[in-house]
Amino acid sequence: MVEGRSGPGGSTDGPRRVERRVYIRATPRQVWATLHDPDQLPALFAELTAGPADPSWPAAGSSRTGEAHLGLLRTAVRIESVEARPLTAFGIVVAAASFAIEWSWRMEPLAGGTRVIHEGSFETTDRWAGVLVRLGRESIDAIAEAHLRALKERAEIPAGEAAGPAA
Repeated sequence: MVEGRSGPGGSTDGPRRVERRVYIRATPRQVWATLHDPDQLPALFAELTAGPADPSWPAAGSSRTGEAHLGLLRTAVRIESVEARPLTAFGIVVAAASFAIEWSWRMEPLAGGTRVIHEGSFETTDRWAGVLVRLGRESIDAIAEAHLRALKERAEIPAGEAAGPAA
């Protein structure tokens, strides 16, 4: 189950914020590996089409370019890793000319699995960017929940199943 809270969603006076938590039946190492698996990127971040990463990705300060699909808004973005503490925390900023999204994941070992705390903030610098996102019925809350659902589904797959059925 995904739990959490978000700040005022209707206000345009500052960034919209969200926090969600989920328990994943996998070790922090498995969760970290899933979060950084290039093959999982399209499923984990359905709103992003990411280009090639710097060789140092996901180290803090490394970056990549891509495209964001938020509601009716389609725009080029720069994705920068701002925090990368293996097995503990990861953070990125997705920046475009008209908005910035900051995402973070904190991983805590808990009862044989991992509690993941996922936070995000979305701030527009252009009124039309916010309108296009809302017209497409997109919200930072829904995106955060989709991130966690996808991470949970993929991190909890037993290693034998991930490779496919035995021949």
